[in-house]
Amino acid sequence: MGKRKILFFDIDETLLSHKTFTIPESTKNALKQAKENGHLIFINTGRTKSLIGDDIRELGFHGYVCGCGTYIEVNDEVLYTNRVDKDKYGELIDSLKKYNLNAVFEGEEAIYVNEDAEDDFLLSNLRKQNYPIKPYSLDNMTFNKMFIRYGDNKYIDNFCEDTKDIFDYIDHGKGTRELVPKGHSKGSGIDFLVDYFNIDMEDTFAFGDSNNDLPMLEHVKNSIVMGNGNPDLFEKATFVTKHIDEDGIEHAMKHFKIIE
Repeated sequence: MGKRKILFFDIDETLLSHKTFTIPESTKNALKQAKENGHLIFINTGRTKSLIGDDIRELGFHGYVCGCGTYIEVNDEVLYTNRVDKDKYGELIDSLKKYNLNAVFEGEEAIYVNEDAEDDFLLSNLRKQNYPIKPYSLDNMTFNKMFIRYGDNKYIDNFCEDTKDIFDYIDHGKGTRELVPKGHSKGSGIDFLVDYFNIDMEDTFAFGDSNNDLPMLEHVKNSIVMGNGNPDLFEKATFVTKHIDEDGIEHAMKHFKIIE
């Protein structure tokens, strides 16, 4: 079998197809085999813990890096969490109103939204899947990061400038930005767990598809980008695998001889 390896997986468009809104059976089988072969398998996602659905939990991961490194859990034990300081909540909401922006505040227990704003496709989809969604509340919310769909709002840069001491941002294109507390990323979560398990860097693997996966891909020896991923990431990858719906995860694991 060889040395124990640690594998980190993004969720959306890496494990979970946005074409079928399911996890391919080949992916489920590959994860099961990797675990049976003694390797460590972890989710590493921009989603906060509240947005980890049963479809992901049922896959038997050893743990989760959630919210771009702001929450780390191993075998049901929370090893690390970082929440935005409550003293900043009013300032953030006032700034959003000032620039006519709407944000999703993403927490471990729920995500929080402006009830006066219309749902977009993303929120409507989350509601259909019964994820915990609550209205903004200065007193009764805690959150790890933010997500903003700004469309053609020209003040997004002003908001990011106003909050630069709190957040770094990831531009996903198509009028969306993810704001993550400074010093945190998918990469920082990997560093934490590689140190925790004392894994050699040669035995680190990451699987992703989008811009917020870049820190994850840069913090491992073996970086795998999905064939359906952002082409800008291809040149940064150790290996570009097949499309998610063409057994891409299984294909990559066989390529690296993690499974047979």
